[in-house]
Amino acid sequence: MLAGTVGPAHALASGPPTAAELKEAREQFTRGRQLEDEGKFAEALALFQRVGQVKMTPQVRFHIALCLEHTGKLADALETFRLAAREAKPTAPTVVTEANEHIEALEKRVPTLTVVVTDGSPGDVITLEGRPVTAGSANRVDPGAYTLVLRRDGEVTREQHVTVEEGQTLRVELATTADVGKPRPGPSSTQRTLGFAALGLSAASLVTMGVFIGLRADRLSDVEAACPTLTGCDRSVAPLAEEGATYATLVNVFAGLSGAAAAAGVALLLTAPATSTPSAGLRLQPVLAPGVGFVSIEGRF
Repeated sequence: MLAGTVGPAHALASGPPTAAELKEAREQFTRGRQLEDEGKFAEALALFQRVGQVKMTPQVRFHIALCLEHTGKLADALETFRLAAREAKPTAPTVVTEANEHIEALEKRVPTLTVVVTDGSPGDVITLEGRPVTAGSANRVDPGAYTLVLRRDGEVTREQHVTVEEGQTLRVELATTADVGKPRPGPSSTQRTLGFAALGLSAASLVTMGVFIGLRADRLSDVEAACPTLTGCDRSVAPLAEEGATYATLVNVFAGLSGAAAAAGVALLLTAPATSTPSAGLRLQPVLAPGVGFVSIEGRF
């Protein structure tokens, strides 16, 4: 943990804070740092926000951003880290360095959602969880589920539910016509289909193996009936023995095929990406980015 210095004060209340208010704010800041160390980021966030109402410094804003990040508010955390870095430039270079590291990491983690109306009209209004968004613009959002609504001339013409995952770049195509934006199978759907096909092949191979086990047993019975001692047998027994050997080989072949197909099927199903099932008028094109580790900073209020 790195120690920072106090940045310029930004009093949010009317007039400068009193000595008593500053003393209480320092105590709350210290308690907030303790809660961070305990992993209680939601409680720490509430304390840091109260501290910021008394006196906002780059260090306080940094810890607000850190708590937002750890409580899943990645988009808000990214913007707050950026603001902390800008405020810290004159007096707190350590805060700038640490904030920039978080900014670089969060830019890879924060999902991006772009909404396009395929048969758009100048009067269309798109809202994301009730907040207006511009068609074609990339919107940084937190991971989670969202409701998109398309209104035309004041009437709701399309409502879609989408789920955005961390690191995803998602493009959603909305349309007011039923034949546009129909679901299209993606790589995940194909992989799952192949997985189930492999399991089906495994089951079929098991059945075939069972058939050849039965045939081999029949031929063995025929050989034992014609030559009980299995030594010095007549040449007429040879074809029966050869058939039995062939069936034994086929049993081994289908046993191996069944095992390999089962293993491949399970692997395909377990590694298939999670799917989002779009309804009519929606097409999703996910692109995943890797997660990144984080560092923290300790400031002084």
